[in-house]
Amino acid sequence: MDPMLEKIPEYPGSSIAVKREQVPYMNYPWHYHPEYELIYVEKSYGIRLMGDHIGNFNDGDLVFISANVPHVWRNDKAFYRDDPNLMVDVYVIHFLEEHFHRLLSLVEAKAIRELFRKGQRGLSIYGETHQRISQMVKTIYHTRGFTRIVMLLDVLNILSLSDEYESLASAGFHAVNNKLDSERMTKIYDYVMTNFDRPIHLSEVAALVHLNKTSFCRYFKSRTSKSFSQFVNEIRIGQACKILMNTDYTVSQVASMAGYNNISHFNRKFREFMGMSALAFRRQHHLHAL
Repeated sequence: MDPMLEKIPEYPGSSIAVKREQVPYMNYPWHYHPEYELIYVEKSYGIRLMGDHIGNFNDGDLVFISANVPHVWRNDKAFYRDDPNLMVDVYVIHFLEEHFHRLLSLVEAKAIRELFRKGQRGLSIYGETHQRISQMVKTIYHTRGFTRIVMLLDVLNILSLSDEYESLASAGFHAVNNKLDSERMTKIYDYVMTNFDRPIHLSEVAALVHLNKTSFCRYFKSRTSKSFSQFVNEIRIGQACKILMNTDYTVSQVASMAGYNNISHFNRKFREFMGMSALAFRRQHHLHAL
């Protein structure tokens, strides 16, 4: 894909950048940066894109990302409607590998070097490792000086020795970062995420980025390794999963809320992407029976 290069602001007197954002909603573009990133979402939910991965995120999302991996978090629509009950609370740590180059060249740092390689796909962390690291990230935010560096190294060591993670982007994903097309891809993503619950016509989106339909399809496929219709369906099925897990709406209602006007089409696509029916998915997640 062709995301935007993000310039992470420097923090005077510190080798790493640590911040906490408490804002009404996430408003990041599709971007990448040379810094490694550890992000802990204490409170928020929506859709997360990581390389060629599309998935939902919720309170507690904890992800490690290596340098130059394109990504974006986007909140559900409700966050953009000035709802005072919805708030984003995230902790983010950024650091450059070059600041730790000599240390990481040591034999003892082999596992951390392997962690950095695995992080090129983005790692979603869970289990006991998640519990330990999420608390440490919050503590790092409140520390200063060399203590902050020691704690970050401890976090990296714990992550490097853990197998409690899920790789997000596919094994074959290879980032091609080119800022020239960043605005175009961001427009496409924003449009789909805003309008997934209604019919999306290819001609509309193609016109948005000043391409005809044939050129648009070729352009999108070349940058995402998937068709535009597949991308839209992934977004819609992801939304449907979230509604199924958190509400007792009927399957027909869920289909409509996710942008499917035809229940048969919804059922077919849901099974194609999730490997089971919507009802089976709901039962598996121990939620309300219909």
